[in-house]
Amino acid sequence: MYVHQPFLLHLLESHPVIVGLVVRLCLAWILPCLLDTHGIAPGIVYTDIDYHIFVDAAKHVRAGHSPYDRHTYRYTPFLAMILAQLPHFESISRYLFCVADVMCGWIIVTFRRDKRRATSAQTTVNTGSYITSSFLHFPPKLLDALLWLHNPLAINICTRGSSESFQVLLPVLLTVTLVTTSPPESSLTTANRNKLWQRALFAGGWHGIAVHSKLYPIIYSLSLITYFAAPFIDHASSATTQFTTKTNRMQPLIRFVITWAQRLSTAAPVLFCISFLATFLGLQHLAYIWYGPISLQEGLLYHFSRIDHRHNYSMHWYWIYLGRAREDFALHMTFIGRLLLVPQLVLLVYTSLVVAPTHLGLALFVQTYLFVAQNKIITAQYLTWYLCLLPLCSDCFGIMTRGLQFSLVLLAITFALWLGSAYCLEMQGWAVHRLLWVSSVAHFWVNMSVIGALLNSYHRRQRELGEVSNETGVAGASKLKAF
Repeated sequence: MYVHQPFLLHLLESHPVIVGLVVRLCLAWILPCLLDTHGIAPGIVYTDIDYHIFVDAAKHVRAGHSPYDRHTYRYTPFLAMILAQLPHFESISRYLFCVADVMCGWIIVTFRRDKRRATSAQTTVNTGSYITSSFLHFPPKLLDALLWLHNPLAINICTRGSSESFQVLLPVLLTVTLVTTSPPESSLTTANRNKLWQRALFAGGWHGIAVHSKLYPIIYSLSLITYFAAPFIDHASSATTQFTTKTNRMQPLIRFVITWAQRLSTAAPVLFCISFLATFLGLQHLAYIWYGPISLQEGLLYHFSRIDHRHNYSMHWYWIYLGRAREDFALHMTFIGRLLLVPQLVLLVYTSLVVAPTHLGLALFVQTYLFVAQNKIITAQYLTWYLCLLPLCSDCFGIMTRGLQFSLVLLAITFALWLGSAYCLEMQGWAVHRLLWVSSVAHFWVNMSVIGALLNSYHRRQRELGEVSNETGVAGASKLKAF
């Protein structure tokens, strides 16, 4: 029976890429003209300050100078070089970022569609039925588009002139797509091995571009390597068993270490590492040759020591603000910064070795979410780092539970409270530092509540399915109990 569907809903579901592109291009043209001139509130403009930095750096490049002549340009020089080649780059660059953002959405929609088909076919063959689970209650095609192409935050970030999608999100998504299309273990024939090695080379290259463009994707390296090693688990495990039968003490630890050493020494992980390092070091070397040591300092090393005392979503900003009066401020912040890396490092290694081999998307999402939430600096662009990965693993989560709904409501409240406090401090000059800090602390706490609710939903989802399947990404729930 045919059910009439509203035209707008049909358009959003049937042509999400075209709609997403048109919406972004129109908003990127209209909103800056309206809001940058008149403004929605005193002191607030629509265009991101970083966009003016990109444009100024491109002007320096077109004039034959270094992009780092523009103060506070701390990005890869190739971004300014690409923009400088565009005609009327002062206005067109924003549209380039919008096109890149739509390409990210197209990758996400394609990935989810192909995975849904593969999952449906496999569950039909293996079990005769398919257990559906909708994390959000929308038709599958519409949900695919809503997660990024029609996502207001993603639209806002790129239309404001942020290069996040063009500079780093697109290479990250291309890397994940190449890695996860590797043939399964049962089909590792000679032809498929060659395809796997080719994908490892291409994925390593894209990962090198992503890390060079922005340093944070380096946290994905171990997960990507272990996923490439996953098809060789049985081979490595059998060799390890022969060795560990001779030992009595610390047998599980020895088996674990030896098994992973053998897995990671196979061809695909090694080729991925070689391609990644060659691309990353090659790009960095070119930047160094063309623009000298400043490209290394501003484009890479600066981000290791970056300290931002101005307000941001991170709860650490207030401590940094107060600590600037200390004589030993630099030493103090170096110690604190390294201390904050300890829990992140533990979680990173755990998810890379335990979760990533069976579900890469889930591992990368959890790693990015926790990395952003615990970072010393968090801006709106940082939220897109994990939001673009959520569609790759949303099928792992069950229905929207009350606990998750409550956490999301609290998250929206803390966002509103933080934005209101930040406006009063930055634009009105009111002394609301402590209120803003309390908002940042509440925001961190709610973020932890959200990820906890998501993982509880994941455990519930595994109990519903009742079986392990690497292809559908539903590894045993015990693997994430440590979280």
